[in-house]
Amino acid sequence: MALQSLFWGPPQIHAQSQVFIENADRAEGAVLDGQNIRKLLGNVVLRTEEMRMEADSAYQFIDRNLIHAFNIQIETEDEVIWADTLYHNTFTDVSQFRGRVIIESPANTVFSETIDLISPLDLAIFVTPVRFEDEDGTLIAESGLYYQAVDSAVFRGNVQLADTAQYLEADSLFMNRSKELYELHGNVFADDYEEKVTFTGNYLFADSAGYRLLTGDDAWMMEISENETDTTHLIGKKIELQETDTASIMDAYQDVRIWSTKFSAIADTANYQDDDEMFRLRGSPILWQKNIQLTGPYIEATLENDDIKFLRSYTRPIVVKEDTVTGRLNQMAGDTLHAYFESGELERVVVFDNSEIIFHQKDEDDEPDGLMEMIASGPSTMFFLDGEFDFFKAESNIDGSYLEEGPQIADRRLSNFQWNPERKPQRPPIQLPRLSPIPEKMPFELPPRYIRYIEGREEIVEE
Repeated sequence: MALQSLFWGPPQIHAQSQVFIENADRAEGAVLDGQNIRKLLGNVVLRTEEMRMEADSAYQFIDRNLIHAFNIQIETEDEVIWADTLYHNTFTDVSQFRGRVIIESPANTVFSETIDLISPLDLAIFVTPVRFEDEDGTLIAESGLYYQAVDSAVFRGNVQLADTAQYLEADSLFMNRSKELYELHGNVFADDYEEKVTFTGNYLFADSAGYRLLTGDDAWMMEISENETDTTHLIGKKIELQETDTASIMDAYQDVRIWSTKFSAIADTANYQDDDEMFRLRGSPILWQKNIQLTGPYIEATLENDDIKFLRSYTRPIVVKEDTVTGRLNQMAGDTLHAYFESGELERVVVFDNSEIIFHQKDEDDEPDGLMEMIASGPSTMFFLDGEFDFFKAESNIDGSYLEEGPQIADRRLSNFQWNPERKPQRPPIQLPRLSPIPEKMPFELPPRYIRYIEGREEIVEE
C-alpha cells in the first residue's frame, strides 16, 4: 500500500444544502422521548446537491437539527458510504456513522464501526478499530484521526501496514501525506521487501527525500545481500539512512555493533557508503575477521562481494592474529596499518613508520618454536599463506631478536597490545513482528446494501 493513497476527503453534508425527499413509502409525525420528529419510512431516498442517500428509514428531529437514519447508503461525487446508523447535525455539520461503516473512494475502502466526520474542521475521527484497503495492501489500527486541511493523520494502537513492498507495525503512526513525512512510535518493526532490509526500534522517521532515522535502546537493522547469501546486522542507539540517486549512505551512533557472515566490529560511530563499499569506524573501534583483531582510533574497511578487501587504520593501531594451531598471538603495530585480503583470506599486513612485530615460530611438527621480536623506523610487512603467517620483511633501522621457546614466550606482548575476543559481537537473533498477521477477513459481516452494490458493479463489469 502506498501510504500516500490512504485517505479520502470527508464527505460534505452541508447544513445550508436543501434536502429533497425523493422517495419514502410513507411519512408521519410522531413524538419520541418528548421530542417532535418526522418519520420517513420504507425505501427512503434523500438528495442534496452534494449527495444521494438511501435508507430503510429516517427520523428528523424538528427541534434539534438532527437527522437519524438507519441502514444507509450515501453516494457523493467522490465516495460511497454505508452504515447501520447515521446521526447528522444539520447545524454543526457533524456526521456520526455507527455500526458497520464502510467508506469507498477511488483511493481505498475504509471499514470501522465508528466514524465521526466533522465537516467544518475537515476532520475524520476513528474511535474504534479501523481498516484501510487499497489495491496493494491494508492498514489497520485501533483508533485514529485524519485532518484533511493539513493532509495529516494519526493512528494509535497496534498499527499495522502491509503492501507489496513493505510491512510496518508500531504503537502509533503520524503522517503528513502531502509532504510524505511518516513517523512510527513504540515497538517499531519494518520489513522492506524491495531493499531486503528489516528494522526494529522505538522510533522510525521517513521522508520523501529517501531519509530514514531509526532510534532505540538497541535499534536494529538487518540487510540481506542481493544474492541472499550474506546477512549483515547493525545495532546502535541511532541509525540514519540516506538514499540518493548515486549512493546509499548509512550512519550509526552510540554502542554500535556490526555482525556479518564475513566480519564483525564495534565502535562509537560507523559510516557506510555503497558506492565505494566502505565502512568507516570511529571512537575506539575494534574489527574482527576470522581469527584476526584490528584495534585503532580509526578503521576503514573496504568490501568486495561482502568480503573485506582492504583495511586501513591509524594512529598507532595494532593487529593481532591468533595462530589456528598453536593458539599463539602474532602481533603487528605501527603509526599506520594497511591489511590486504584475497577472497576473504589475509594476504599481507603493512605498517608504516615505527613498526613493531612479534611473531611466533613453529617447527616442522607445527609445535611452538620461539619467537622473533622486531622494531623498525620504516615500513614492515608480514606475509600470510592460506591465512597463516608465512614470512616478514622490514626496511630501515631494523632491530630484532630471537627468543627461544620457553614458558614466558606465549605471553609476550607489544606495549599497545589488545586482544578482546569476549567483546566480539555474536550473531543477533532475527527479529520478528510482534503482532499477528493482518487478518484477511473484514472486521464485521458486510451490510446487505454494500453486498448488493458490489454485486451490481461486478455484473456491469461482466457485461
